[in-house]
Amino acid sequence: MKKKVAVITGASKGIGLACANLFLKNKYIVINASRTDSNPLKRKDYHFIKTDVSKEKEVIELFKQVITKFKKVDVLICSAGFGRFSNLAESKTKDFDEMFDVNVKGLYLCNRYVLKTMLEKKSGTIINISSISGKNGIATASIYSATKHAVIGLSSSLMAEVRKDNIRVVTVCPGSADTNFFDDPSASLNSRRDTILSADDVAETCLLAAQLPERALISEIEIRPLNPLK
Repeated sequence: MKKKVAVITGASKGIGLACANLFLKNKYIVINASRTDSNPLKRKDYHFIKTDVSKEKEVIELFKQVITKFKKVDVLICSAGFGRFSNLAESKTKDFDEMFDVNVKGLYLCNRYVLKTMLEKKSGTIINISSISGKNGIATASIYSATKHAVIGLSSSLMAEVRKDNIRVVTVCPGSADTNFFDDPSASLNSRRDTILSADDVAETCLLAAQLPERALISEIEIRPLNPLK
């Protein structure tokens, strides 16, 4: 198969959807692994496989279907994730469990099960979406920030494991991006939404990471708004 195959989690909205659009434009076959397909991309090389990434059986089935049909995965982008915000003292254990289930466990499972085919072929790119809040603590975002710190730790460790196998592992840490993430009134944003990053900006960064020269690796990308205005 000449076309490259990209599996993108959470590709029904936000950064995941922007990645799906951009990779399709660049002649990739794109598989959207999400719980819903609320904004489907009606294109020839677009495929939707309903997947709750926090459920191991569903992640196993996802990659089983992809390998059966396409024989490979060239790029995995783990974009599925969400945040709920509150002061730690008022936070809920349910929110902690659900955020870690999707943001960390889901990413771990997808990384783990895509590696079998990538290790066999000695090639592939894994792009894990973290956040600036994975590097800096943010008031009211303690649980979300903890999940994104975990993504950086997992990704950097995996990069050290598999670079010898010609597999890239890239951590992308976006600053504030104008997505549905900030539709939640509890999510604090100190800048005008029209002056922060767009989902397309982050998608371009992911494409850059996936299309580097064969011998090159960018292990971590921190992308911020250039001139956010109040």
